Amino acid sequence: MNLKKFAHLVGLLILISLVWTSCRKKEIFTSSPVTLRFSTDTVFFDTIFSKLVQNDTVVVNPRSITLQVRVTNPASESVKTNIKLAGNPYGIFRLNVDGRSGSAFSDIEIPAGDSIYIFVQAYIDQVNSNTPFIVTDQILFETNGSNQDVDLVAWAQDANYYQNYVLDCASSSLFWTATKPYVIYDSILVPKGCTLTIDAGAHIYNYNRSCFLVAGTLIVNGTPENPVVFEGSRLDDDYKELPGQWIGIRFLKGSINNRISGAIIRNGYIGIEVDSLPENNQPGLILEQSIIRNMSAVGLLNYSAHIKAENNLIANPGLFSFIGELGGTYELSHNTFYIGNTGAARKEPGFYLSNAPSRDLNGTIQFKIPLNFQVRNNIIVGNLDDEVLIYSDNDGLPITHGELKNNLFKTLNGNLAVGGNILNTDPGFKDAFKFDFDLRAGSRCRGAGTPTGTQRDLKNRFRSTSNPSIGAYEGE
Repeated sequence: MNLKKFAHLVGLLILISLVWTSCRKKEIFTSSPVTLRFSTDTVFFDTIFSKLVQNDTVVVNPRSITLQVRVTNPASESVKTNIKLAGNPYGIFRLNVDGRSGSAFSDIEIPAGDSIYIFVQAYIDQVNSNTPFIVTDQILFETNGSNQDVDLVAWAQDANYYQNYVLDCASSSLFWTATKPYVIYDSILVPKGCTLTIDAGAHIYNYNRSCFLVAGTLIVNGTPENPVVFEGSRLDDDYKELPGQWIGIRFLKGSINNRISGAIIRNGYIGIEVDSLPENNQPGLILEQSIIRNMSAVGLLNYSAHIKAENNLIANPGLFSFIGELGGTYELSHNTFYIGNTGAARKEPGFYLSNAPSRDLNGTIQFKIPLNFQVRNNIIVGNLDDEVLIYSDNDGLPITHGELKNNLFKTLNGNLAVGGNILNTDPGFKDAFKFDFDLRAGSRCRGAGTPTGTQRDLKNRFRSTSNPSIGAYEGE
């Protein structure tokens, strides 16, 4: 090709390009707020691998699988959106948007009625790491003033994870060991007919708003020396004593033969809730040598229940240490119920029993359950002048049996000064501020109890068979 022909060809190509550009329709971007549509509201990474280590040397740092979010623009015009990670405090999540990697992206274009894909990966470093068991973040979208988000959730430690799960109990029995922790996200259910047994030393972490539901049977075999621990899933120092991190343990109607021994249940909303009388003549729950602490609302809540509680410490709930509502049967001995200055605006006594009937929203009585209680050798104190209320509702069934014997009460009700009860006296805790509720020498509670057959205290020490101490601890 000679030079003249080549110049002519180049000129022709330039002309065609100019004509094509001038004919192409200019893309219009809306400035109005747009609500984008997402293929999912939560991206879960439920299988995360840690660094691979050989001879104390990190050789591989595997990432997670790659998951994706489809983002659709439903508007009739194109739109530009800004996309970023909300916090990424542990540097775990990484995004790829429109072929670019990073954590923040501006003016990402989505044509009218079209979609883009965001690819997400999670990088987990579990070697000498304080990373929580569950790490969360959000992808934030700002589209002409409209703000939206997609949640990111990663299992970040080696543990048994359950997400909104009904336990598979084909053999009617399940066993949890102390080999590695259990982490619950969005609650778990022990179904009717199933017995879950938890070994001493097991650790159960519960994510925000998670609840441990029992319709079948729960057996917790902890000891004072090697307890089973139920708590929130955050491992940060700021969360070690923070209440309200999860909901709590709830025994549903029909649950039977439950026993919790040697447990520590802490930092939730309601420590244990027992709903309704069991379907047999046995207590629906036996609670022994356990500690419930730092609940934002209630330590032990019961509705028409039958429970037996012995040698337990229920300390620092936000509102109530014990509620027995709508009747029920309550056998309580050698427990310490204590509410200090938790910061909650309390006005009602922390220990409450009632025979009131169940009513619907219109006030119509649905059912009545008799109230029976045997309260012996308990310490019930707090920062109010009156911490004990036993309420007899005229519309409820009469209290058929009510025994209050050899307890220490903080109360304004002088009628409780019977049966060996001690009123408005310092129980003589070693240091309640440091969570030491053992009894000092000279405490009025030492040797002031009545024999109940209880052989050991919360620290597994022998009790006196003739003159045991009041409360969960026998004293040194």
